[in-house]
Amino acid sequence: MTDLRKGKIKPVIPRWFIITITVVFVLGLSLIAFIFTFNEIYKNRITPGIKVGGINLGNKTREEAHNLLQNKVNGIIDQGLVFVFQEQKVIIPSSVEDEANPELSSNIITFDVNQTIKHIFQIMKAQNEAEKVIDWIRRVQVLASYQLDESKLKEGLKAEVGKYESPATNARLVIQGNNLSIEPEKSGRAFDYQKIFSQVKSNLSKLDQSSIEINLEADRPEITQVNVEPALSIVRQVFDSAPFILLYQDKKWALDLDKIKSWLEFQKQDGQITVGLKESELSKYLTEISKDINVEAREAKFTMEDGKVTEFQASQTGLALDIEKTIAEINKKISWVGIKEIDLQVKEKKPSVSMEDINNYSIKELIGEGRTNFKGSPKNRRHNIAVGAGTLNGILIKPNEEFSLVKALGKVEASTGYLPELVIKGNKTIPEYGGGLCQIGTTTFRVALNSGLPITARTNHSYRVSYYEPPAGMDATIYDPAPDFRFINDTGYYILFQTEIDGNDLIFRFYGTKDGRQVEMSKPRLYNYVKPGPSKLIETLDLKPGEKKCTEKAHTGADAEFTYKVSYPSGEAKTQVFKSHYKPWQEVCLIGVEKLSEPTPAQ
Repeated sequence: MTDLRKGKIKPVIPRWFIITITVVFVLGLSLIAFIFTFNEIYKNRITPGIKVGGINLGNKTREEAHNLLQNKVNGIIDQGLVFVFQEQKVIIPSSVEDEANPELSSNIITFDVNQTIKHIFQIMKAQNEAEKVIDWIRRVQVLASYQLDESKLKEGLKAEVGKYESPATNARLVIQGNNLSIEPEKSGRAFDYQKIFSQVKSNLSKLDQSSIEINLEADRPEITQVNVEPALSIVRQVFDSAPFILLYQDKKWALDLDKIKSWLEFQKQDGQITVGLKESELSKYLTEISKDINVEAREAKFTMEDGKVTEFQASQTGLALDIEKTIAEINKKISWVGIKEIDLQVKEKKPSVSMEDINNYSIKELIGEGRTNFKGSPKNRRHNIAVGAGTLNGILIKPNEEFSLVKALGKVEASTGYLPELVIKGNKTIPEYGGGLCQIGTTTFRVALNSGLPITARTNHSYRVSYYEPPAGMDATIYDPAPDFRFINDTGYYILFQTEIDGNDLIFRFYGTKDGRQVEMSKPRLYNYVKPGPSKLIETLDLKPGEKKCTEKAHTGADAEFTYKVSYPSGEAKTQVFKSHYKPWQEVCLIGVEKLSEPTPAQ
């Protein structure tokens, strides 16, 4: 339209454009409002579209999600791992059981439901508002957190189906006097355990209880007669070079020809066939040598006296023969012309806490105490509890450190002062180290709880153990390397770990600086009771014929849970719900016999 009075043209905005802008504006506001409302609703809930395995956790609170996952995990633990071989089911239990002592049972599978839930909320926290809505649409699969002990699973499979294997053998060096010959290789058939482990891990991460089919596969030798014949010249060279002298500082050890003749074998190094010494034999030899070299790293340790911290052990840098690197160094150099001396590979082990700045540790007062009772424990178990408690006594835990109990205890073996307990597997009674250390794990769990510290890893025993009740559901099992018990020192100050044994009571105390946090714990609730089966008799040659000894009373299976709440001076509160699933344990009694019965053939 033209304005004749002013001589100007007034532009006209099309109606469709105005409508489009209005619609876009309204839709934009609606989307913003939707995203805002969506995120408010799911502030403390899991956003829709998030699954673990086939379980939809969308719209669930932490506790609801935990319950769903825990129920699924319990089913997997109770069922075990199911394999199918030649149309026959093979079930490997989720734990390796000591038939006479539930405490000494160890896990093949360990799930960490808390870590899985934590990971889900970490994903949500890292997302912006729009990404959460997108995940609702596209669906997100989160993998379950778990640990698998491959070595124990392999042992279990070999016990069940290993008799069907005929593994390949490599071409072998044969030495008779100074005469050398080659025994040819042989092909065979075996299970591909790495392939099996890969499938098991995939199933566990998806909480998939499906059976896994396993089959024998062609097993071909890596080293054949054709490709080892050129290496015979290296053997003769090794003969000419021996003895080899192993050196560390002013110490020397000789590897003479008579010692290493039976250790020589063909090996693959960097894709090439060469000659080296058997790792198993060399490892045994170096382990003996290490006793003259190794010095344990020593942490700075303290004790409390009249409210003051006093030193009773200075820190010390340790030394350790690196056996793996030393084996590689020896096998690399024995084939070199002119080499007679080989340096041992030794590494330093530095303590995590030194003696510096003792007065800055701010260890002022008792912040928590935990107790358990080990009445009725046999002599060796009592001894091991004392050794473990002594190892922990005086340890300093740094601010923000995630404390690992397995790491703090170190090696559990004869060299570190532990005594074996008799473990029954099949009809055999064998010694195994570590009996009593779960008393250490449970007491540490309780002192950490009473100190208000966040627990980052805790696994209950597979079965209820009388030493830890009452109350049921507040135990923690440990086994090197897993499961571990871990917590974080989030007090902002060092924590001094002190231990005491008073009669049958094991007492752990944490000293540090209080920050005003308050701890509340509910009494454990027991539910889903499952009655144990009938008593089981196990023949043994360790008792007089006819003599009967019951090693453990029957325990009813059950689930347990308790709530752990820590309130901080800032007003913040953190809650953890600890759940335990215990399988029923039948009474087991040993019966002395003159001769063990023959096993009943499988039907």
